[in-house]
Amino acid sequence: MRNEICTATGLGHLCLASSLILNERPLPIRFFYKEDPQHANDTGFRFYSGQETDEFLLEDNAACVAPLDCLERLDPSISELVRLSRVGSVWERLPNTNDWVPVHDYDIPA
Repeated sequence: MRNEICTATGLGHLCLASSLILNERPLPIRFFYKEDPQHANDTGFRFYSGQETDEFLLEDNAACVAPLDCLERLDPSISELVRLSRVGSVWERLPNTNDWVPVHDYDIPA
């Protein structure tokens, strides 16, 4: 279902999402940040489940390019944070809740 939601969208601003979020047995979004966009269609947002290992992140299929509105439809709780976020913003969902908190001790990868 998640792939259907994400592929059924038109043009829009793009983000990167862990393939663990956008696969056949998806995990919820639990962590995201905004970095400097890489190109004109990139929003700079990067979304993760929190279950990704360093080894997993090195795999070719670790991340998927997706329209940002796709991720907002999958998890409406991120929509307001997306609007408020600036480059350098980092958010983490508290365990077993829908509550998001800012993270101040995470260095965004270069």
